[in-house]
Amino acid sequence: MSTNTVLNQTWAAHIEKWLSSGLSAKAFCEQEGLVYHQFGYWRQKFSSADDSPNESKLVPVALATPSQQALDLEILLPSGVVIRGIDAGNISLVTSLVAAL
Repeated sequence: MSTNTVLNQTWAAHIEKWLSSGLSAKAFCEQEGLVYHQFGYWRQKFSSADDSPNESKLVPVALATPSQQALDLEILLPSGVVIRGIDAGNISLVTSLVAAL
């Protein structure tokens, strides 16, 4: 067996033991007498090897619709004119309308 294979197996065993320990990486290294930055290197190496290149790290999101409260905003002008349905998407239009009155 090659030295690289033994090294890989040794660090893989450390990583597996750490995962089941419930300890932070730093606490685990202190407990096991491991060099923290070496542990981090191997942990990264094994996690990169497990990642599928076709697996997306993105998660789907949905845009929230404006709340009913936002649509209920209105301006009542002294002349009795009411401007309703004010929201962030049309605030510049409302500002222009009010300036024109």
